[in-house]
Amino acid sequence: GLGQWELAYWPLCEQRQLIHEAFEYLKGTYRQLQGPGGRWCPEHEEAMFEMFAALDLARLPSVAFSTPWMPPQVGAVRLWVQLAPVKDWQHDVKEEIASENVAVQAIKLECTKLENKLNIVEQRSIVNKSQINDAVASINEFQRKKRESRTT
Repeated sequence: GLGQWELAYWPLCEQRQLIHEAFEYLKGTYRQLQGPGGRWCPEHEEAMFEMFAALDLARLPSVAFSTPWMPPQVGAVRLWVQLAPVKDWQHDVKEEIASENVAVQAIKLECTKLENKLNIVEQRSIVNKSQINDAVASINEFQRKKRESRTT
């Protein structure tokens, strides 16, 4: 009975077959308590729920839960437990996205700084090219005048 159930330390059990057998036993007990001649009462429902909750139901296949012979809260709790890792994952992803957004903003700022520096270098290059063109023109003019002065 219940005394043996408590001695079994179900929360520590990891053997799928044993958990399945315990689950089937509880389904049968639940069915007998609710069936004709059963002694169903709220205290029994609470005790049954506690026993179902003591099992690591995540180790059972989903098909095991397609039964009316377990307290409805068991299915609800199982779904909630299954969604917990998804919620944790979503939280982790949101944190990672926020962190990456900070990194992207830092990269954008660095790109803007580099773009500004590149624009300055480009402007200097244009000025330098213009100065070089002016110097070449002056040299060419000087050489032309020098040739003309020799020829005259």
